[in-house]
Amino acid sequence: MKAKERIASIIEQIPYNGFIMIKDLSDKYNVTEETIRRDLNKIVEMNVGIRKAHGGAYRCHQGDVAAPQSFRQIMLPGVKQRFAAFCSSLIIPNSCVMLDSSTTSRFIANKIKELNRQVTVVTNSIATAGIFEDSENVNVVCAGGNLRKLNGSLVGPTAIDTIERYCANCCFVSPASVDEQFGLTDHNEEEARIRACMIKQSKRRYLVVDHTKFGWAGINRIGSIDMVDMVITDGETDQVWLQRFRELGIEYKVC
Repeated sequence: MKAKERIASIIEQIPYNGFIMIKDLSDKYNVTEETIRRDLNKIVEMNVGIRKAHGGAYRCHQGDVAAPQSFRQIMLPGVKQRFAAFCSSLIIPNSCVMLDSSTTSRFIANKIKELNRQVTVVTNSIATAGIFEDSENVNVVCAGGNLRKLNGSLVGPTAIDTIERYCANCCFVSPASVDEQFGLTDHNEEEARIRACMIKQSKRRYLVVDHTKFGWAGINRIGSIDMVDMVITDGETDQVWLQRFRELGIEYKVC
């Protein structure tokens, strides 16, 4: 199959609100993963609503450039499990915890449930709230608002109003990116506002981000890096960033 034909075929295979993995494309077309990456670069340049992400590509939904939740859920699961184990150890009984709509927060929620922690969880994620539907010890406050279909989250003024009614002991936020100049940023404006609100309403603020999120910026700014108390990241994060946290006086944990 010629490159042009393969590219056209790849475009057709990426479903609405869906994704495809580079490894699967490599196997299907019997070419190297590097060849598929070059194909995807060309597809992105064609401006047909397809974007690359770690290990694959996805189709944007109505101008929302964030990767669909189903894609993010399978990215770096081992790292997210380590994050969840550490984050859950920071939660004290009978406290109020805010969890954003990230898949990382979903891993944290599963760990809270597994440990049978007695807490109140405030979240704007439908999936995260659903994790606790049969949990006796976890009281769940789900922020109302407009459904962001791609992400399965609730956003907008109503969601903000709900979050502002609570004073949390801590929050765990995992935005799209962390940039040296612009700080914490996100793809989606309304999601950025939710995360900023959770940080504002929490006594202790935890930024939970893997190495792929450092060194670039989304278009919506949440705030400066030093608005958080601790950064939780993985072992592949560049030492330059760890040094930056030390300079800013921010605690960090490498999981």
